[in-house]
Amino acid sequence: MKYYSVTETCRRLSIKPHILRYWEKEFEFNPKRNSAGRRIYSGQQLEKLQLIRHLLHEEKLTVKGARRQLSKMSAQPERPATTKGQRDTLLWLKKELIAIQALLEAGQ
Repeated sequence: MKYYSVTETCRRLSIKPHILRYWEKEFEFNPKRNSAGRRIYSGQQLEKLQLIRHLLHEEKLTVKGARRQLSKMSAQPERPATTKGQRDTLLWLKKELIAIQALLEAGQ
């Protein structure tokens, strides 16, 4: 499993480290720590942080509203299982989106 440092996480989210610490407190995040005691984030945590960023910055929700929205989302039933073909398509799409993101970041 890949983990991201505070610096990498902040860069991917386009936020400052103090904002990340604030979100950790407000959204009850408990990141792991590496052998040096530094906070690290899993890919799943990074995705949740990206969702939080979207809710706060694009949807213009308050922290309380974002917490409520996340709670609603987690209460929704699981999606039905996908077929192997659908999984293959989703994996391909994810790789393409990552490649596009890398190109966009390189052009900045």
